[in-house]
Amino acid sequence: MLLSRLRSALVYMLFRALAMLLTLLLFFAVRRLFFSSRQQPAGVPVSSHPFSLRQPASAQPQFALNGTPEKKSSTGRRILIVASALALIALIAVSFLFSIRYYSGTLAQAKTTATGTHPPVLVRPAFERGVIYPQWSQNGYGVQDTTWQQDVSTMKTQTGAQWIEIPVLFSQATSSSTTVEVSPSTPDVQSFTQGIERAHALGYHVFFVPLMQVRQPDGWSGSITFTTNTQEQEWFDSYWHTLQPYIAAAAQQHVEQMAIGTELQTLQQTVPAPLWNQLMIRIRGTFNGTLTYDMNWSSLGQPMPDWLKNPTLTYIGVSEYIPLLTSPARIDPAAMPALWQQKVKTQLDALASALGKPVLITEIGYRNSSDALYHTWEATSKAQADPAEQAGAYNAALSNALKDTHIAGTFFWGWNDVGMFAIAGQPAVQVLHKWYTLTQA
Repeated sequence: MLLSRLRSALVYMLFRALAMLLTLLLFFAVRRLFFSSRQQPAGVPVSSHPFSLRQPASAQPQFALNGTPEKKSSTGRRILIVASALALIALIAVSFLFSIRYYSGTLAQAKTTATGTHPPVLVRPAFERGVIYPQWSQNGYGVQDTTWQQDVSTMKTQTGAQWIEIPVLFSQATSSSTTVEVSPSTPDVQSFTQGIERAHALGYHVFFVPLMQVRQPDGWSGSITFTTNTQEQEWFDSYWHTLQPYIAAAAQQHVEQMAIGTELQTLQQTVPAPLWNQLMIRIRGTFNGTLTYDMNWSSLGQPMPDWLKNPTLTYIGVSEYIPLLTSPARIDPAAMPALWQQKVKTQLDALASALGKPVLITEIGYRNSSDALYHTWEATSKAQADPAEQAGAYNAALSNALKDTHIAGTFFWGWNDVGMFAIAGQPAVQVLHKWYTLTQA
């Protein structure tokens, strides 16, 4: 605004200077026009001038001492001065009025900009408003995955999400295998990169999350375990080398955030801290974005290992599937926020206080079922579909999380391709949009 005022004042001064310059030029031009030829000296007959025509003596002018031609010349000079003065006044008045109008308009515009045109500010602008839309194929997320490429635009518009989580599923044969590998369910690096490019083009921030699949019956990443330090080192080396091309692609595409691991419950408790710290050093050597680790909700009752306090980890992530009920039942949505506060918020706040850093809800979801708050981690249920119960659970989570400064963000599982957790086309979408676009009063 100060620059606008200075610019307006400068324009005003330039107009004033231009007006005075034009007036002076006008004055000298007129003066030259009227007085360019030399006047005849008083008392010399016109007939004596070499270029004058001889006239009768009676027609020749008599040059008296009072100098009549000199009076005419003096009168013309006065008229010229008056005309020039009037022109000067007129030009100054016009330039003054014009510059005042310009200056006033600039001030009015600056005032409007200062008071009325700033966009509304979101409640907790730094809060990570995220949604997850996972893909389980080699061309997942890429340009050949046309459904995902199109739907992420709809997802952003309908939910108001600013972040998108892109999980990549890696695999190993058994819980004791030391070899981590890609599988047919793993998007290739090219498709992964194309997904990041699409997300960034739509205005998303991107959160890259590696997941682990154990292919044995009832296998789960949290069950991966080893009996020797050598096996542990072999697994971490294999894990790093398998992830490295994806980490490099994420770094090249300026991905904003990454989890170093997800739900590795046994490993996080039993593997010595130097191996975890080594993994962080390796990742940090390539990736400069925010780092977190995503623990499973079932870890919250266990002692927290010291390596989680490593400052390389900005947040501690939690896959938040804490059950709100111990038996299947439908709950009035109006009662859910208090229940969520009692069952979930207290545990997340305690974790943040114990580790001295905010908690990021890296994964949270509720089924579209009447028993949505029971066994919340299960993707299927025999209960009937209940979109209102799902929407109520979303409202309970966000009404607590968004105002809790211990919680840095939420990533909801998910938009589609996630069984009964899917929210596409459901009332939970409107709940997300309400909270994700909530602005300060």
